[in-house]
Amino acid sequence: MKLKKSIVQMGLAASVMLPLPMVAVAQQGTAADIEEVVVTGSRIRRDSFDSSSPVTVVDSAAIEANATPNLGEVLANQTFNYGTDIQTNGYAARGQGGVTSSANLRGLGAGATLNLVDGQRTNNTNLNATIPQIAIARIDILKDGASALYGSDAVAGVVNVITNKGYEGTDVSLFHQEDRGGDLVEKQYELITGTATDNGHFAMALSYSTRSTLEQTDRPEFLRSGFQRSGTGNPGTFAVPTRNAQGQLTGVSARTPDPGCGIDNGSGTDVGVKGSYASGQRLGTTCNFHFGEFWDFMSAQDKMSLWTNYEHRFNDSLTNDFNINASRLETFTRGSPQNPGGRIPELPVVAGEHPGNPYRAMANRGNGMEPLYALAGPDGNPLRNANGVVQLAADPFNPALGIPFNEDVRITELRINAFKLQTQPTAVNDDGAFPQGVDRFDIRLADTLTYEVPGTSWAVSLAGVYQFGQDDALEKNSSQLALIQGINGTLVADPSAPNTTAYYNPFASSVFNCTDRVCANTGTPQYANSQAVVDAITIAGLTQTENTFKSVELAATGEVFEIPTGMILGAFGIEYRQDEVDVDFDAARNQCDYHQGGCAVDYTAEQDVNSAFFELAVPLTTNRLGEAEFQIAGRYTDYGGQIGDSFDPKLALLWQPLDMLSLRGSWSSAFIAPGLVDLFSPQTCGLQNAGDPFDNSNAFRVACNEGNQNLTPETADVFNVGASLSLLEGALSIGVDYAEYDFKDRISSTTLNQVVNLDYQAFLAAGGNPASQASKLAWFNGPNSDKNINRDVDGVMSRVIVSRLNAQTMKHRALDLYARYDLELGRFGNLVFNLDATQALEYSYDLGLGIPAGDGVGSQNESIAEVPPMPEYRANATMNWSLGNHSALLRARWIDGFDYSFNSGALLAGQIAINGRSAASSMTYIDANYSYTFDGLIGDRATRFEVGGRNLGDRFPQPFFNLGGIETFVHDIRGRMMYIRINQEI
Repeated sequence: MKLKKSIVQMGLAASVMLPLPMVAVAQQGTAADIEEVVVTGSRIRRDSFDSSSPVTVVDSAAIEANATPNLGEVLANQTFNYGTDIQTNGYAARGQGGVTSSANLRGLGAGATLNLVDGQRTNNTNLNATIPQIAIARIDILKDGASALYGSDAVAGVVNVITNKGYEGTDVSLFHQEDRGGDLVEKQYELITGTATDNGHFAMALSYSTRSTLEQTDRPEFLRSGFQRSGTGNPGTFAVPTRNAQGQLTGVSARTPDPGCGIDNGSGTDVGVKGSYASGQRLGTTCNFHFGEFWDFMSAQDKMSLWTNYEHRFNDSLTNDFNINASRLETFTRGSPQNPGGRIPELPVVAGEHPGNPYRAMANRGNGMEPLYALAGPDGNPLRNANGVVQLAADPFNPALGIPFNEDVRITELRINAFKLQTQPTAVNDDGAFPQGVDRFDIRLADTLTYEVPGTSWAVSLAGVYQFGQDDALEKNSSQLALIQGINGTLVADPSAPNTTAYYNPFASSVFNCTDRVCANTGTPQYANSQAVVDAITIAGLTQTENTFKSVELAATGEVFEIPTGMILGAFGIEYRQDEVDVDFDAARNQCDYHQGGCAVDYTAEQDVNSAFFELAVPLTTNRLGEAEFQIAGRYTDYGGQIGDSFDPKLALLWQPLDMLSLRGSWSSAFIAPGLVDLFSPQTCGLQNAGDPFDNSNAFRVACNEGNQNLTPETADVFNVGASLSLLEGALSIGVDYAEYDFKDRISSTTLNQVVNLDYQAFLAAGGNPASQASKLAWFNGPNSDKNINRDVDGVMSRVIVSRLNAQTMKHRALDLYARYDLELGRFGNLVFNLDATQALEYSYDLGLGIPAGDGVGSQNESIAEVPPMPEYRANATMNWSLGNHSALLRARWIDGFDYSFNSGALLAGQIAINGRSAASSMTYIDANYSYTFDGLIGDRATRFEVGGRNLGDRFPQPFFNLGGIETFVHDIRGRMMYIRINQEI
């Protein structure tokens, strides 16, 4: 059965902003070549594109119009996609690495979107490192639950990349774009070639792209307005003993910034300029570190990819299709010399005899602070008693009766190697930033053998996929063992001199000269750290992760039997797949030598999955009620072990009561099985920005997480209903879709903020007094506090264990609207108008554990890890014009405003006080391009020149007083990007 083509084609083109295509350099095939195909959203081969599920098609011209080598950005620009990582902004509250750009349909998480290549599963969700764009014919986006058809992960929908297997000819593409000041430059070079063979077809494509770095100092207004200050600085903050008027120890220590803090501001106090606050900024009892200059908004990248496909027809019935896709993505980014949250409490007390110790022992007997003197020991150092306490001279204020001495101090806050004026480790960049990055390699081999049973409509296929990926991630850190040895003066910094030991100086006296707790930059340091010492305490770590995916599927599709309303079509199949992950941490981390993050154990995990599926398409055509088709599908999946099995059905109806009207609806159950990392990963640690309600501080803290083998699969009921209307003889198409996702047992992770806030609420409920340090310390050391929160002896939070869990419920509802109007202008060409809009109606969540429930629509959602920033409305409007060899595009991308919801209440209060805003304003970005195709410019071949720009108005959102200064999951930090593209037939 075929529904009317005008309705069907319009439904498939739903919410596509189609620029007019370039003059074709090669035809993809005749109508006979594609008479029977399998379309996304069905496993049945058929000769029409009927679909009872909402499908968005992004063709090659639309991909080009997005003007980006990152395919993930094409998905991010769709109005129904939220939270895709395409920029860097590494220290934002929800940091983005800009390495992995995965589709995130409806904002339900990358794990809820299944990725396919030519209808076959791929475990590489990174759209930033995939098939060369020039080899992509289109991207089908199924916005409907599809676990019944494709298995686990297809909850929010499916992204199916369709390659240009039938390409004939050769084409070269050159692309160059840069921002207004040349700070960010991006280039892409691609080639595709294809030819028919005696018994089939061969096609191949190559791609290479490169991108420079956009440093945060290239957008200084966001550094100045944002928050990029840390209480964990260098120079640091120390617990210094206090003494009474007689010079005796009181038993109490005072939190005291390094006396060198703030002595030398370097380039000044403008945080938008590198080198500012070179010796820190003293605020109260803390020496603060300004770290924004070390970070990027867009990381540098080099990317290469290869795709090749060979189709061989053995005879009229038997065909084999084999393809290879290989890619390598190298990402180069910068960061602070050392992250905060290290194992400071485990470091030894810095003795007064340390040659860099600037804390001269002093007391106030009424005349201000005066230096003290101690009895001399036989070694010339101050004499200590059996408890290690320095013995004062008979008159400790009389220099004639003793020798000068310094206090034993405890490190409270210190960021290793972050002193901007110190001797820098060899591993860091010239600007003091630590180079980080990921080297990612992926190769995928897929083969499909298809047998068309002679004399029948049936086709049987045997498909196999093998995929291997390896990530080498460079990480910065410091050696905990070397730090301890260096503080104690027992560090062997030069292996060639094993009998020579050295101190590591954690004080500003490594640069300044300090006397009686007063430091000055005289050019002669009190005790400088040697190059060998800073290199000895520095770790350039490496974590290697290998992922292996294998699958085998046997499937059959054809006509089942005929009923009065037509022929029932069906598809049936079985599948086996295996996922394996192997994580290898470096030796220092295996040996628990990381200062920040501690330990990690190498691990390997494997998961085997067996499944069987069916699908039936039942025609319900009647003359009086119009044409209709009912789809029923189901899939049984067995994971074994703790996860168990699941059966997921799908019911869908497509009804065309009138030639101009099409109605569709579907219901399905879906599930997402826990991933191998969710289940089996050992404890690993990273940073989260969080406030501590016990002391109202805000800082980056270490959050550690590990796998949870008790996780159960996420489940969801997915409901869709939609309508399409064709008017003006098909020139005007209008459609609307309503989607609803009702989750249970959503796999989530508690945040550091959530854990600490729950503990604070328990403290208040137990009668604790937040104004009393004694009350708080009693709680920390008592049996009822959360022992997942690690604090030092002063109650300063340093490390929190967070957990993976199954949340209770989440529900998302959304409405999509799309429209297209074709206007013929005669000798003035042709105009095509497209409108796509999405309204997020609801994104409610209840994570349980006493964490307040809420609704994320219209909010930044910074404190809820599973919910991305979600403006209530998004809309794209496009106008395409063509006339002969001319074509042009004008597009507006509108994003609704949203309420700020920072992790830190103090930062949000600061944002309101400083900027007077508690919400981001709506914004419109304007894009445009123009192209002309020259016939015979080079020989008899076609040449196309295209110029264009994204965000022509060079618009930026208003900076906010939070980490990163901009919500880069929503807005673009690049500003105006102008580009040129040349396509040349060969």
